[in-house]
Amino acid sequence: MELIRLSLELLNEAADPVELISRVVGKEYISYAVRSGVKTLSSPVNKALFIPNFKTVDAHWQAWRAGEHRDGLSQLTYTMATSFRAASELLDRNNKKGPATFFEILVGHLVARAVGGVPKKEKVKLPIERRNVRLTMDFLLDLGAGRPKIHMPVKLSTRERIVQAWAHQRLLDSAFGSDTYRGVLVVLSETKLDNTKREVVEICVPEQWLAYQTYLARMERIYFFDVPAKYAALAEDFPVFKVKQFAEFFREKEVVLGPPPGPSA
Repeated sequence: MELIRLSLELLNEAADPVELISRVVGKEYISYAVRSGVKTLSSPVNKALFIPNFKTVDAHWQAWRAGEHRDGLSQLTYTMATSFRAASELLDRNNKKGPATFFEILVGHLVARAVGGVPKKEKVKLPIERRNVRLTMDFLLDLGAGRPKIHMPVKLSTRERIVQAWAHQRLLDSAFGSDTYRGVLVVLSETKLDNTKREVVEICVPEQWLAYQTYLARMERIYFFDVPAKYAALAEDFPVFKVKQFAEFFREKEVVLGPPPGPSA
């Protein structure tokens, strides 16, 4: 929270919001630019989800810690995820790893607080004939006997190498059984900014996702901090997809992390 406070202070005191042309129906976006005259813009920020005032952010955080699930949970988590990214980009636009690492740690922390288990990045031993092949995965979460383990890839966006998340899920399913590891993909957003035109678009590949989900493996949930309309529509047309806002995880965690339902009577 201290890092988020410092990030918001930098955005409010040393930068100005810049209105962007949104090509995303129903959404408005801004970027931040430093007042020194440098033309660097931060990544797009969804105006409806972003809280620029730290006191409000902290009040929502304290309420969540106390177990109060207010309506502002979507705004809280989105602000926590994007404030550092926007501030960091103004200081060093080429630092791609820092915001991605922060986002991964933030998601891991929020999930750990909610479920009482710690997501870990570790190598999995895949049995192949007389050998154990070690493969590094994204977050894995072991909740103990009688509950599925969780495979949780965390990405700022899915435009690059996202097939890896489904491929890793397929490997886990094939090696250990189809419900030993449950796939939960967490993504910040799919927005892309044209700095010259100052236009924001969402880059989505719904047909590819449908192929991955149908023929490679199944992700139990796909959570976005800023849900793209095309993926939300895909979930409506194809029930095999469950695409939701990240805040919904905390309301449905017992279903997502619980044992599979038994056969109907």
